[in-house]
Amino acid sequence: MEFSIDSSISNNSLKFSSLESEYVTVQLTGVVTATARVCTYTDELGILNWLKKLASLKSPWKSAIEWKSLEDQFSISTTCSSLGEVRFSFQLRDMHGHPEEWKVTSSIVTDFGQLPSLAKQAERFFNHART
Repeated sequence: MEFSIDSSISNNSLKFSSLESEYVTVQLTGVVTATARVCTYTDELGILNWLKKLASLKSPWKSAIEWKSLEDQFSISTTCSSLGEVRFSFQLRDMHGHPEEWKVTSSIVTDFGQLPSLAKQAERFFNHART
């Protein structure tokens, strides 16, 4: 099972899959492909709660709303223009402190009206592993 945040203007996608007790796999696909196994140890439902918060907003916002994994393999923030264009900006990284550490920064644009659907998909994904 997986869920994804898909761009409305390109073929970029941010996919969440392979949910384990304290980890989730996050993959960027599109122009660039990168995958990281993200620790959710102290914030198991953090990504879900972050998306639910976004979905509960009734109008566009300007300040970035952020979530970051405990070990900094994944960070994501979002803003929304007055026209309803939602920009997800994120960073995936792995092997922190290793001589071959890597980091990818990218963005995905979608529409304000997609947020409730994304939150529902995330809820199915995160709750599926617990049943």
